[in-house]
Amino acid sequence: MSKCANCGQEITEPASVCPSCGTLLNEKCIKSLPQVSFGESIKICFSKYATFSGRARRSEYWYFVLFNFIVGLILSVIPFLGWILGIIYSLATIIPSLAVNVRRLHDIGKSGWFLLLFLIPIIGAIVIFIFTLFDSEKEENQYGPSTKYVIE
Repeated sequence: MSKCANCGQEITEPASVCPSCGTLLNEKCIKSLPQVSFGESIKICFSKYATFSGRARRSEYWYFVLFNFIVGLILSVIPFLGWILGIIYSLATIIPSLAVNVRRLHDIGKSGWFLLLFLIPIIGAIVIFIFTLFDSEKEENQYGPSTKYVIE
């Protein structure tokens, strides 16, 4: 009988992965890093304005989507000038939005070319939405090291 180094769960059967938390046993310990805050996410997305390489965590992606939604709501209540500012804002954020989408797909091991699924009405958007909900790959993939997990 052994215990998981990550969660302390007792493991009675011979296993290579903890049944409780998914930590690899007797090899390496994978730990999750703290979640990225709302402000940090916005800062990361704008600092990586046109960076299509690398990976983006779920929190980074969804906080940026939330930020764009809030800005859109605020601009929509301003009569006439809001529409003009909304169009300018949309044009200014189209590249960082595409970049964070590509990095989010990279985080789950998918190519950024999967964004072309948006060209398929309704179904494409649903597929991309589902992809953005997946958890990060725990180990390094072809797009770089994990931004959520660290291997000790």
